[in-house]
Amino acid sequence: MAISGIGNNCNVYGYASVKKETAKAAAEKTAQAENTKASGDKTAEYYAYLSEKYDCVRTGSVGISGSYLRRCANDPEKAKELEENLSLFKDIYESGYNSAKRNAAALGAKLTHYSHSWSIDGNGEITMISSTTVVTENGTKSAKEVTEELQKRLKEKKEELKKAEKAKAEKEEERERSEKTREKNDAAESPDEPYYPMLDVSI
Repeated sequence: MAISGIGNNCNVYGYASVKKETAKAAAEKTAQAENTKASGDKTAEYYAYLSEKYDCVRTGSVGISGSYLRRCANDPEKAKELEENLSLFKDIYESGYNSAKRNAAALGAKLTHYSHSWSIDGNGEITMISSTTVVTENGTKSAKEVTEELQKRLKEKKEELKKAEKAKAEKEEERERSEKTREKNDAAESPDEPYYPMLDVSI
């Protein structure tokens, strides 16, 4: 009977222990769910703030990784880094647009479409993607065709400059040869006369 009693006590203790552990796990799960919800709410609030402050986020021109966004929502330093980058989007867009417009003009074409977007990954690294469409007298050309034609024209321009420099150098050499020839001819026509020192013959 004593042994049976000990066994019953052990069983009661074991049941109480399991019940306690189950309650603890449930409490931890509930706390984790609440933290996750709170973190999610904070991330959503931060994204809403970014959308309101930065046009590029609101229009979808900048896509931000969810994990990176959560980090920024909970880390002021990361948030500062992200917002510094977002503040540069407009200037970078305008710079790319103006460059594309100049390139199109150099080909005698017209820029009809330009788009620029960013993708920010979980580490905060930014991938930039730009797309352009230009129209020439021969119709619409892709960015690749425009680039190839622009490179061809630049190559031709460099060759023209190289030829001009070569012609200039040859002209300079011819001028120097002419000067040397003229100096030789002048020397031949006017030979050096003998030198007679002046003598003092006065008495």
